[in-house]
Amino acid sequence: MRALVTGATGFIGSHLAEALVARGYEVTCLVRRTSDLRWLADLAVHLAYGSVEDQESLLPAVEGQDYVFHCAGITKAKRASDYFAVNTRGTENVLRACEAGRVALKRFVLVSSQAAAGPSGSLTALVEQDPCRPITPYGRSKYEAEQLMRQAGGIIPYCIIRPSAVYGPRDRDILFFFQAINRGVMIAMGRRERYLNLVYADDLVQGILAAAEAEAAAGETYFVTHLQPYQWKEAVRIVAAALEKRYVRLRIPTALGYVGALLAEGAARLKGKPALLNRDKLRDILQPYWLCSAQKIEKQLGFRASVTFEEGARITARWYREQGWLT
Repeated sequence: MRALVTGATGFIGSHLAEALVARGYEVTCLVRRTSDLRWLADLAVHLAYGSVEDQESLLPAVEGQDYVFHCAGITKAKRASDYFAVNTRGTENVLRACEAGRVALKRFVLVSSQAAAGPSGSLTALVEQDPCRPITPYGRSKYEAEQLMRQAGGIIPYCIIRPSAVYGPRDRDILFFFQAINRGVMIAMGRRERYLNLVYADDLVQGILAAAEAEAAAGETYFVTHLQPYQWKEAVRIVAAALEKRYVRLRIPTALGYVGALLAEGAARLKGKPALLNRDKLRDILQPYWLCSAQKIEKQLGFRASVTFEEGARITARWYREQGWLT
């Protein structure tokens, strides 16, 4: 079987490429000329040079593929329009390349995000048929990508994966959380307790593969997460235990958090880079409930995430330390 992975140099894409190679697939990775190939260096993969923003460059990459795993996307951007240029129109470009090349795909797997559905609004976890209410440009760009995927469903067999918050080795989005606790300080905004679901990267990859290979998954959308939800304060405690660190919780007013995010945006603008913390990201963080249910994928495909956050946090903390990332 031949498989194309977009976003293969990234966190999720690189883990997926590894798993596909181990499974015996002939894997092609879409990369830019400027991409950092460190996670692919030891893998027996083909490299296709191109970009999801350039449909013409995608035509050779999709040719002859049995599967397309579309992981490419951005989670940070200098402008809201950048999310739609990459996450939405990038998805459209890959779809159009498959259509133009008349590629006889077995499955096109779109790796979306829980953000496309939005927060749950209560302790009742979202299920796939609930209305989508994304609250940030990132979430809306992913939701619009899902809509494009469904519109192409009459031509291209697909499934959509919505991961909850993903963590594990190679991840830089949750790295700041580990770094803060490693320094002995954790900032908490407001007094409301918050709840979230998490999924370890390897579990997510296995969920993606289960959906790609199952006939029953055609045309379906699945949340992929560990069934156990966590209070934010419990997640902090687990990371601290994994790092063997004590920490001080600094509680600050929400308004002050927005001021900090605004200042971070200004500093990032001067550097010409996306801000690690911005007002949209803060809005995500401040939602009390980011809960989703993985019962559908378990019931239909027999898949259940197995790595608890306690176990995954220990593995991730050890990997960050070995890489020298816990500055």
